[in-house]
Amino acid sequence: MNEMDKPLTCYKYRSGKSALDSLLKGEVYFASPSQLNDSLESKFDFASTEKFAEVFNQTMHELALHRGIVVSNEWIKSTPHVLHAVNADENDRLKSWCQNAGIFSAARRPDNQAMWAYYCNNSCGVCFHLEWPDEVMEKYKLLPAEVTYTKDSRIHNRAEDFRELMLELGHQNPSWTMSQLTAFSMTENFRRLWGGRTQARALSKKHVNWEHEQEIRMLSPKAEALPILKDILRGVIFQNSNFEEWQEIVRTIYEKYPTVQLFDMQFEHKEPFVRSRKYHFRTVTIDAPES
Repeated sequence: MNEMDKPLTCYKYRSGKSALDSLLKGEVYFASPSQLNDSLESKFDFASTEKFAEVFNQTMHELALHRGIVVSNEWIKSTPHVLHAVNADENDRLKSWCQNAGIFSAARRPDNQAMWAYYCNNSCGVCFHLEWPDEVMEKYKLLPAEVTYTKDSRIHNRAEDFRELMLELGHQNPSWTMSQLTAFSMTENFRRLWGGRTQARALSKKHVNWEHEQEIRMLSPKAEALPILKDILRGVIFQNSNFEEWQEIVRTIYEKYPTVQLFDMQFEHKEPFVRSRKYHFRTVTIDAPES
């Protein structure tokens, strides 16, 4: 299996109480933007119609030049008021989707000491190792998104996602003519790809103050709990067992998640800075006391 074939992997830091609740219910919760701890979550403005047209036209012009064609920059044929209405309608659709979407926040790695402190109640919790198979993603219409961090104003231009997709399409199909590229850009398949990419980007911008979290997200069409933990949980990582929910967490893993592996992680002040050990469950026969 090469890297492209592997399921998307991420890590979720949980307090003991939250982890146990998820394990018992078998659920993963996708929160609405307003429920997350960033007051600027999913806040952005839309670029003007003129900026949309500028990026769109420049993209088509570049594709034409790559094919040795010198043409006018003006590819959008609609009159300004029609284009403005269409762009405003699509922006409204995107805004509505973002307001109703569910966000599952996770991390790229399990050894972030700050995250153990923030979200695992000072290491009195666990970190879930999660893998997202394609069938789960498709069934629940989930979108992966890597969070990007910026100090700039958040002005969302859907044409930037169109540009990215069209340049990829042109690179992958160097023999296609402009007519073929244009025709494909009008298909339902392309519109789904464009919509998914612009949705993911709109919901994955944060200020650089949050950059230390190195967040990765899974997006759902609506905020809700999905019964998919058994499908995606591959490991449970802990630092210590000195918290109230520990024994029940271990018991629940053993009884309900027999394929899930248990790992101990410890941080050191000298190399190697992180140590990890895998644990195995073993049943022990206990003799009944003699009467």
